[in-house]
Amino acid sequence: MSLQLERVFNGVASLPETEVKTVQEQFGVALQQMETVALDSYDNISTLSIHWKSDRTGGDKDCALFVETVSKMVNTETHIRTLGDNESVVTLNLEVITQASSLKGRRKLFILHYAGHGIAAAASNTLVITSRIAKGEFKGPQMSMTYIRDGLMHLAADSDGLDILIVLDCCCAAIAGRGRLFGGKRVELMAATSPGGLSNSREDHPELTFTQRWCTSFENFLELGIPFDCDDLKKSINVAHGLEQFPASYVLREGGGIPIKFRALPAARTPAVRTVITALHIKENPDTSTMTALIAYLEKAPVRITVLAALPAASTLLLLRVPQVLQELLKLPQVTLIVLPTDI
Repeated sequence: MSLQLERVFNGVASLPETEVKTVQEQFGVALQQMETVALDSYDNISTLSIHWKSDRTGGDKDCALFVETVSKMVNTETHIRTLGDNESVVTLNLEVITQASSLKGRRKLFILHYAGHGIAAAASNTLVITSRIAKGEFKGPQMSMTYIRDGLMHLAADSDGLDILIVLDCCCAAIAGRGRLFGGKRVELMAATSPGGLSNSREDHPELTFTQRWCTSFENFLELGIPFDCDDLKKSINVAHGLEQFPASYVLREGGGIPIKFRALPAARTPAVRTVITALHIKENPDTSTMTALIAYLEKAPVRITVLAALPAASTLLLLRVPQVLQELLKLPQVTLIVLPTDI
Protein backbone atom coordinates (compact mmCIF):
# COMPACT_ATOMS: atom_id res chain seq x y z
CA MET A 1 0.00 0.00 0.00
CA SER A 2 1.43 3.41 -0.93
CA LEU A 3 2.01 6.03 1.76
CA GLN A 4 -0.77 8.20 0.27
CA LEU A 5 -3.30 5.37 0.33
CA GLU A 6 -2.22 4.43 3.84
CA ARG A 7 -2.98 7.96 5.02
CA VAL A 8 -6.36 7.83 3.30
CA PHE A 9 -7.09 4.49 4.93
CA ASN A 10 -6.15 5.73 8.40
CA GLY A 11 -8.36 8.76 7.98
CA VAL A 12 -11.55 6.97 6.92
CA ALA A 13 -11.26 3.47 8.40
CA SER A 14 -13.43 4.62 11.30
CA LEU A 15 -16.42 4.93 8.94
CA PRO A 16 -19.33 2.66 9.92
CA GLU A 17 -19.33 -0.57 7.93
CA THR A 18 -22.09 -1.09 5.37
CA GLU A 19 -23.09 -4.39 3.78
CA VAL A 20 -22.62 -4.81 0.03
CA LYS A 21 -26.34 -5.37 -0.48
CA THR A 22 -27.18 -2.02 1.12
CA VAL A 23 -24.49 -0.22 -0.88
CA GLN A 24 -25.81 -1.55 -4.18
CA GLU A 25 -29.41 -0.75 -3.25
CA GLN A 26 -28.53 2.84 -2.32
CA PHE A 27 -26.51 3.33 -5.49
CA GLY A 28 -29.51 2.13 -7.48
CA VAL A 29 -31.76 4.69 -5.80
CA ALA A 30 -29.24 7.52 -6.18
CA LEU A 31 -28.55 6.71 -9.85
CA GLN A 32 -32.26 6.80 -10.63
CA GLN A 33 -32.62 10.16 -8.86
CA MET A 34 -29.59 11.54 -10.67
CA GLU A 35 -31.14 10.78 -14.05
CA THR A 36 -33.89 13.22 -13.10
CA VAL A 37 -31.72 15.79 -11.32
CA ALA A 38 -29.21 16.08 -14.16
CA LEU A 39 -31.74 16.65 -16.96
CA ASP A 40 -31.22 20.10 -18.42
CA SER A 41 -34.82 20.80 -19.41
CA TYR A 42 -38.13 21.41 -17.62
CA ASP A 43 -41.50 19.82 -18.28
CA ASN A 44 -43.23 22.65 -16.41
CA ILE A 45 -42.23 26.03 -14.94
CA SER A 46 -44.36 28.01 -12.52
CA THR A 47 -43.68 31.61 -11.46
CA LEU A 48 -45.18 33.54 -8.56
CA SER A 49 -44.37 37.26 -8.32
CA ILE A 50 -45.23 39.11 -5.10
CA HIS A 51 -45.73 42.78 -4.21
CA TRP A 52 -47.63 44.78 -1.58
CA LYS A 53 -50.84 46.58 -2.57
CA SER A 54 -49.89 49.57 -0.39
CA ASP A 55 -46.29 49.65 -1.67
CA ARG A 56 -45.18 52.88 -3.38
CA THR A 57 -41.87 51.70 -4.86
CA GLY A 58 -43.37 50.54 -8.16
CA GLY A 59 -43.23 46.89 -7.16
CA ASP A 60 -46.45 46.19 -9.03
CA LYS A 61 -44.86 47.31 -12.31
CA ASP A 62 -41.74 45.22 -11.63
CA CYS A 63 -43.89 42.16 -10.93
CA ALA A 64 -45.86 42.64 -14.15
CA LEU A 65 -42.63 42.96 -16.11
CA PHE A 66 -41.10 39.88 -14.47
CA VAL A 67 -43.99 37.53 -15.27
CA GLU A 68 -44.22 38.91 -18.82
CA THR A 69 -40.53 38.14 -19.32
CA VAL A 70 -40.40 34.58 -17.93
CA SER A 71 -43.61 33.68 -19.77
CA LYS A 72 -41.57 33.75 -22.99
CA MET A 73 -40.16 30.35 -22.03
CA VAL A 74 -42.19 27.29 -23.03
CA ASN A 75 -44.28 25.28 -20.54
CA THR A 76 -44.51 28.29 -18.23
CA GLU A 77 -47.41 29.53 -16.12
CA THR A 78 -47.25 32.83 -14.21
CA HIS A 79 -49.10 34.36 -11.29
CA ILE A 80 -48.98 37.73 -9.53
CA ARG A 81 -49.85 37.86 -5.83
CA THR A 82 -50.83 41.22 -4.38
CA LEU A 83 -50.43 41.31 -0.61
CA GLY A 84 -52.89 43.10 1.65
CA ASP A 85 -51.69 44.74 4.85
CA ASN A 86 -53.60 42.32 7.09
CA GLU A 87 -52.38 39.04 5.57
CA SER A 88 -50.18 36.56 7.41
CA VAL A 89 -46.93 34.93 6.35
CA VAL A 90 -48.39 31.53 7.23
CA THR A 91 -51.17 31.97 4.68
CA LEU A 92 -48.79 33.22 2.00
CA ASN A 93 -46.32 30.42 2.68
CA LEU A 94 -49.09 27.84 2.27
CA GLU A 95 -50.01 29.35 -1.11
CA VAL A 96 -46.36 29.32 -2.23
CA ILE A 97 -45.83 25.69 -1.17
CA THR A 98 -49.13 24.61 -2.74
CA GLN A 99 -48.27 26.21 -6.08
CA ALA A 100 -44.74 24.80 -6.12
CA SER A 101 -45.80 21.29 -5.11
CA SER A 102 -48.62 21.16 -7.67
CA LEU A 103 -46.20 21.17 -10.63
CA LYS A 104 -46.33 17.99 -12.70
CA GLY A 105 -43.63 16.29 -14.72
CA ARG A 106 -40.26 14.69 -14.29
CA ARG A 107 -38.41 18.04 -14.11
CA LYS A 108 -40.07 21.13 -12.64
CA LEU A 109 -38.95 24.66 -11.83
CA PHE A 110 -40.65 27.02 -9.39
CA ILE A 111 -39.62 30.69 -9.48
CA LEU A 112 -40.52 33.06 -6.64
CA HIS A 113 -40.01 36.79 -7.29
CA TYR A 114 -40.51 39.70 -4.91
CA ALA A 115 -40.25 43.45 -5.57
CA GLY A 116 -40.58 46.04 -2.84
CA HIS A 117 -39.13 47.00 0.52
CA GLY A 118 -36.91 44.66 2.51
CA ILE A 119 -35.09 45.09 5.79
CA ALA A 120 -32.98 42.96 8.14
CA ALA A 121 -34.80 41.87 11.28
CA ALA A 122 -33.00 42.88 14.46
CA ALA A 123 -30.59 40.34 15.98
CA SER A 124 -31.31 37.60 13.44
CA ASN A 125 -30.44 36.41 9.95
CA THR A 126 -33.96 37.12 8.75
CA LEU A 127 -35.08 39.11 5.75
CA VAL A 128 -38.40 40.84 6.37
CA ILE A 129 -40.50 42.29 3.55
CA THR A 130 -42.74 45.25 4.26
CA SER A 131 -44.78 47.78 2.31
CA ARG A 132 -43.49 50.91 4.07
CA ILE A 133 -40.30 51.90 5.87
CA ALA A 134 -38.87 55.18 7.10
CA LYS A 135 -35.17 55.65 7.87
CA GLY A 136 -34.64 51.91 8.04
CA GLU A 137 -37.47 51.28 10.51
CA PHE A 138 -40.61 49.21 9.97
CA LYS A 139 -43.65 51.33 9.25
CA GLY A 140 -45.91 48.86 7.49
CA PRO A 141 -47.01 45.21 7.67
CA GLN A 142 -44.24 42.66 7.96
CA MET A 143 -43.58 39.16 6.61
CA SER A 144 -40.50 36.98 6.93
CA MET A 145 -39.14 36.09 3.49
CA THR A 146 -36.65 33.81 5.24
CA TYR A 147 -39.58 31.76 6.58
CA ILE A 148 -40.94 31.34 3.05
CA ARG A 149 -37.47 30.48 1.71
CA ASP A 150 -37.07 27.79 4.38
CA GLY A 151 -40.40 26.26 3.38
CA LEU A 152 -39.32 26.08 -0.26
CA MET A 153 -35.97 24.52 0.61
CA HIS A 154 -37.65 21.81 2.67
CA LEU A 155 -40.07 21.17 -0.20
CA ALA A 156 -37.16 20.83 -2.64
CA ALA A 157 -35.43 18.41 -0.28
CA ASP A 158 -38.50 16.16 -0.23
CA SER A 159 -39.47 16.44 -3.92
CA ASP A 160 -37.87 14.60 -6.81
CA GLY A 161 -37.13 16.73 -9.87
CA LEU A 162 -38.17 20.09 -8.37
CA ASP A 163 -35.78 23.05 -8.65
CA ILE A 164 -36.30 26.36 -6.87
CA LEU A 165 -35.20 29.84 -7.93
CA ILE A 166 -35.82 32.86 -5.68
CA VAL A 167 -35.30 36.33 -7.20
CA LEU A 168 -35.44 39.17 -4.69
CA ASP A 169 -35.55 42.84 -5.69
CA CYS A 170 -35.34 44.61 -2.35
CA CYS A 171 -32.82 46.01 0.10
CA CYS A 172 -30.92 43.52 2.28
CA ALA A 173 -31.92 40.75 -0.15
CA ALA A 174 -28.73 38.72 0.28
CA ILE A 175 -29.74 37.93 3.88
CA ALA A 176 -32.14 35.35 2.44
CA GLY A 177 -29.10 33.43 1.23
CA ARG A 178 -27.96 32.65 4.75
CA GLY A 179 -28.65 29.18 6.06
CA ARG A 180 -28.12 25.57 5.17
CA LEU A 181 -29.31 24.15 1.86
CA PHE A 182 -29.77 20.55 0.83
CA GLY A 183 -27.32 18.46 -1.18
CA GLY A 184 -28.37 16.96 -4.48
CA LYS A 185 -30.97 19.65 -5.11
CA ARG A 186 -30.94 22.77 -7.24
CA VAL A 187 -32.00 25.69 -5.03
CA GLU A 188 -30.79 29.13 -6.09
CA LEU A 189 -31.14 32.67 -4.84
CA MET A 190 -30.49 35.69 -7.04
CA ALA A 191 -30.57 38.85 -4.98
CA ALA A 192 -30.29 42.56 -5.69
CA THR A 193 -27.71 43.96 -3.35
CA SER A 194 -24.90 46.51 -3.04
CA PRO A 195 -22.04 47.27 -0.64
CA GLY A 196 -24.58 49.02 1.57
CA GLY A 197 -27.28 46.38 1.13
CA LEU A 198 -29.45 48.78 -0.88
CA SER A 199 -31.47 48.28 -4.06
CA ASN A 200 -33.04 50.83 -6.38
CA SER A 201 -36.80 51.29 -6.72
CA ARG A 202 -38.82 52.84 -9.53
CA GLU A 203 -39.80 55.51 -7.03
CA ASP A 204 -36.19 56.74 -6.90
CA HIS A 205 -34.71 55.55 -10.18
CA PRO A 206 -37.23 54.76 -12.96
CA GLU A 207 -35.93 52.13 -15.40
CA LEU A 208 -32.99 51.28 -13.14
CA THR A 209 -34.43 48.61 -10.85
CA PHE A 210 -32.86 45.21 -10.42
CA THR A 211 -35.95 43.54 -11.90
CA GLN A 212 -35.74 45.71 -15.02
CA ARG A 213 -32.06 44.92 -15.49
CA TRP A 214 -32.73 41.22 -14.83
CA CYS A 215 -35.53 41.12 -17.41
CA THR A 216 -33.50 42.96 -20.04
CA SER A 217 -30.62 40.52 -19.65
CA PHE A 218 -33.01 37.55 -19.61
CA GLU A 219 -34.64 38.58 -22.89
CA ASN A 220 -31.27 39.24 -24.52
CA PHE A 221 -30.12 35.71 -23.69
CA LEU A 222 -33.41 34.20 -24.89
CA GLU A 223 -32.95 35.92 -28.23
CA LEU A 224 -29.51 34.33 -28.59
CA GLY A 225 -31.20 30.93 -28.50
CA ILE A 226 -28.60 29.29 -26.24
CA PRO A 227 -29.03 27.94 -22.69
CA PHE A 228 -28.02 30.36 -19.91
CA ASP A 229 -28.02 30.48 -16.11
CA CYS A 230 -28.01 32.95 -13.21
CA ASP A 231 -24.25 33.41 -13.43
CA ASP A 232 -24.69 34.60 -17.01
CA LEU A 233 -27.42 37.00 -15.88
CA LYS A 234 -25.26 38.24 -13.02
CA LYS A 235 -22.34 39.03 -15.33
CA SER A 236 -24.64 40.82 -17.75
CA ILE A 237 -26.28 42.92 -15.04
CA ASN A 238 -23.09 43.81 -13.23
CA VAL A 239 -21.37 45.34 -16.26
CA ALA A 240 -24.18 47.89 -16.65
CA HIS A 241 -23.55 51.51 -15.68
CA GLY A 242 -25.66 54.35 -14.33
CA LEU A 243 -26.86 52.94 -11.03
CA GLU A 244 -26.46 54.90 -7.83
CA GLN A 245 -26.70 51.68 -5.78
CA PHE A 246 -25.02 49.12 -7.98
CA PRO A 247 -27.11 45.91 -8.01
CA ALA A 248 -24.35 43.34 -7.67
CA SER A 249 -26.13 40.00 -8.00
CA TYR A 250 -25.61 37.30 -5.42
CA VAL A 251 -26.15 33.74 -6.65
CA LEU A 252 -26.37 30.94 -4.12
CA ARG A 253 -26.42 27.44 -5.52
CA GLU A 254 -26.67 23.93 -4.09
CA GLY A 255 -26.60 20.62 -5.91
CA GLY A 256 -23.21 19.48 -7.14
CA GLY A 257 -22.61 22.80 -8.90
CA ILE A 258 -25.28 22.10 -11.54
CA PRO A 259 -27.01 25.41 -12.33
CA ILE A 260 -30.64 26.01 -13.19
CA LYS A 261 -30.72 26.51 -16.96
CA PHE A 262 -33.07 28.70 -18.99
CA ARG A 263 -33.84 28.37 -22.69
CA ALA A 264 -36.41 29.61 -25.20
CA LEU A 265 -37.07 26.12 -26.58
CA PRO A 266 -37.23 22.77 -24.78
CA ALA A 267 -34.22 20.49 -24.93
CA ALA A 268 -32.71 17.80 -22.77
CA ARG A 269 -29.13 16.87 -22.11
CA THR A 270 -26.91 15.92 -19.22
CA PRO A 271 -24.79 18.91 -18.18
CA ALA A 272 -21.11 18.76 -17.27
CA VAL A 273 -20.66 18.20 -13.53
CA ARG A 274 -17.82 18.15 -11.04
CA THR A 275 -16.61 14.80 -9.76
CA VAL A 276 -15.41 13.81 -6.30
CA ILE A 277 -13.37 11.05 -4.74
CA THR A 278 -15.35 9.46 -1.94
CA ALA A 279 -14.67 6.55 0.43
CA LEU A 280 -17.03 3.83 1.70
CA HIS A 281 -16.33 1.26 4.39
CA ILE A 282 -17.88 -2.05 3.33
CA LYS A 283 -18.33 -5.01 5.64
CA GLU A 284 -17.31 -7.76 3.20
CA ASN A 285 -13.71 -8.47 2.10
CA PRO A 286 -12.48 -7.31 -1.34
CA ASP A 287 -12.14 -10.88 -2.66
CA THR A 288 -15.71 -11.98 -1.91
CA SER A 289 -18.10 -12.69 -4.75
CA THR A 290 -20.49 -10.02 -3.50
CA MET A 291 -17.77 -7.34 -3.62
CA THR A 292 -16.76 -8.44 -7.11
CA ALA A 293 -20.40 -8.17 -8.20
CA LEU A 294 -20.73 -4.69 -6.63
CA ILE A 295 -17.65 -3.39 -8.44
CA ALA A 296 -18.94 -4.81 -11.74
CA TYR A 297 -22.31 -3.12 -11.08
CA LEU A 298 -20.67 0.26 -10.43
CA GLU A 299 -18.44 0.05 -13.48
CA LYS A 300 -21.50 -0.57 -15.69
CA ALA A 301 -23.54 2.32 -14.18
CA PRO A 302 -25.21 4.76 -16.62
CA VAL A 303 -22.87 7.51 -15.35
CA ARG A 304 -19.12 7.19 -15.07
CA ILE A 305 -18.05 5.70 -11.74
CA THR A 306 -14.35 4.87 -11.41
CA VAL A 307 -13.28 2.32 -8.80
CA LEU A 308 -9.90 3.65 -7.67
CA ALA A 309 -9.12 1.06 -5.01
CA ALA A 310 -10.64 -1.73 -2.92
CA LEU A 311 -8.36 -1.89 0.11
CA PRO A 312 -8.45 -4.94 2.45
CA ALA A 313 -8.80 -4.43 6.22
CA ALA A 314 -10.85 -7.43 7.45
CA SER A 315 -13.44 -5.57 5.37
CA THR A 316 -13.13 -3.24 2.36
CA LEU A 317 -12.26 0.43 2.05
CA LEU A 318 -13.68 1.34 -1.36
CA LEU A 319 -12.43 4.52 -3.06
CA LEU A 320 -14.61 5.80 -5.89
CA ARG A 321 -14.60 8.71 -8.31
CA VAL A 322 -18.21 9.67 -8.91
CA PRO A 323 -20.20 12.73 -10.10
CA GLN A 324 -20.63 15.13 -7.19
CA VAL A 325 -24.39 15.26 -7.58
CA LEU A 326 -24.51 11.45 -7.27
CA GLN A 327 -22.37 11.59 -4.14
CA GLU A 328 -24.77 14.13 -2.62
CA LEU A 329 -27.75 11.89 -3.35
CA LEU A 330 -26.06 8.78 -1.98
CA LYS A 331 -27.43 8.01 1.48
CA LEU A 332 -24.51 5.99 2.79
CA PRO A 333 -21.81 6.63 5.43
CA GLN A 334 -18.96 8.10 3.39
CA VAL A 335 -16.11 10.59 3.46
CA THR A 336 -15.55 12.90 0.49
CA LEU A 337 -11.81 13.32 0.05
CA ILE A 338 -11.35 15.51 -3.04
CA VAL A 339 -13.57 17.65 -5.29
CA LEU A 340 -12.21 17.46 -8.84
CA PRO A 341 -12.71 19.82 -11.82
CA THR A 342 -15.77 19.64 -14.06
CA ASP A 343 -16.07 16.29 -15.80
CA ILE A 344 -18.15 15.42 -18.88
